[in-house]
Amino acid sequence: RLATQEQKIIFRKMEEILYSYNKYINKIKKDLEYFNNPILLKSYKLDVMSGSGFTEVKSDMERVEELKVRISNDISRHEEILFRIDSALDMVKDHKDYSFIQMRYFDKKGYEEIAEKLEVEVRTVYRIRNNILSALEIHFKTQRLLEF
Repeated sequence: RLATQEQKIIFRKMEEILYSYNKYINKIKKDLEYFNNPILLKSYKLDVMSGSGFTEVKSDMERVEELKVRISNDISRHEEILFRIDSALDMVKDHKDYSFIQMRYFDKKGYEEIAEKLEVEVRTVYRIRNNILSALEIHFKTQRLLEF
């Protein structure tokens, strides 16, 4: 059964989210480095409010505190997304095609490479992809990673 156009769009969104997983982890790590390092924080340029026409004069102390709040919010938001992805993945971890997720989205392996590893045809790998993404879809929706 061929995936409908709508299904293809949904799967593409899901894949974008899965590919972003490691980016979120790295962003959190980088943000934590800044958060814990006042010297680095000073180089974090966000002092000019765009469009206001003037630069507010703030002490370094104030700027650092504001940045900490902003970075802290970013960290929380990214941790929340990771938590939702983890929760969704947890629901399908016993699926026979679960290993595809690790290989494709986290280890960034190509379809040929995955086919070799699983000892199947490449077209079978596409079917595996559709199977696991179908199983995952409802959990992505439940976790509000996708709109209903």
